[in-house]
Parts: sequence; structure tokens; C-alpha cells
Amino acid sequence: MPILFPCSEIALHTRCENQVENEIDRRSLRHGDETASRNFQKQYPKGVHRPTSPSRKYNCHGLTFASRRTWIWKPLEIAKILKDDDYETVELKDVMPGDIVVYSQDGDPEHSGIVISRDPVPTILSKWGAAHEVIHRVIDCPYNAAQITYYRIKT
Repeated sequence: MPILFPCSEIALHTRCENQVENEIDRRSLRHGDETASRNFQKQYPKGVHRPTSPSRKYNCHGLTFASRRTWIWKPLEIAKILKDDDYETVELKDVMPGDIVVYSQDGDPEHSGIVISRDPVPTILSKWGAAHEVIHRVIDCPYNAAQITYYRIKT
């Protein structure tokens, strides 16, 4: 069994074989992570709060782009993934399950998730920071929904 460091980076590459900066934090939860998770459950009662515990091993971008394996935090890394992996924007009217959504603040991606349904508005699976995973309507989350872009990966 390999020795795992408390914090490390995994080999994560785009389709163009560019490394994506990331980090897995294997240490115990930080003070307040459980409280934040409970607060989200109270603030967003319409969301389906999945039975995943708070974790700093992965974040929303790690869920969306890296199969829940790591924490991707730099906006330039999300831009790199979108470009190198050949994502294209999708109009709201054409959004389908399997597409992704990226919430931006001042042009920088701050949150992402996976579209799981569209009836009548997109429903998203995402992870809220170090808290837990939530299934929620696209605008019913703690992230600014003023700048939302939908993407679909080209095959």
C-alpha cells in the first residue's frame, strides 16, 4: 500500500495532456465544515442533500471534471479544461442531462455542476465547497447565478 501524504496533487491531465493543478486534502475536517453543511441544509430545504459527508478531498470542479477525485480551485485550470477537452457552450433551450454548468463571478469560474434533468428548469448535481453534494435547481444554491454558462463536451 502506498504512503499517502496529507495533501498532495494527483496526475490529472486534459485531453491535450496538460496537467491540471489540483490538491487532495486528506486531513481531518476543518472547524466549521460540519456546521456549514448543516446550515446549507437549513438554508436550502428544497435541495436534495445527498448523504455525503463534508470533505476537502474534492470540490465542485473535482466532481464535475475529475470524478470526485480532487480539489481544483484555480479559475485558469477550469478554463484550461474547457478549452483542452473541447467543451462548447450550449444555449439554455438546448441543455440536456449530462451537460455541465459553470457559475462565474467577474468572469472567473467559481462553481460548477452536472445537469441531471431539465423539467422545467435545469436541475444540477454539485458539491458546495467543503460541504456535501446537493441536487438543486440551477438558481437555488449559494453561488451567484447571474453568470451561468452551460457546456457540452464534443466527442
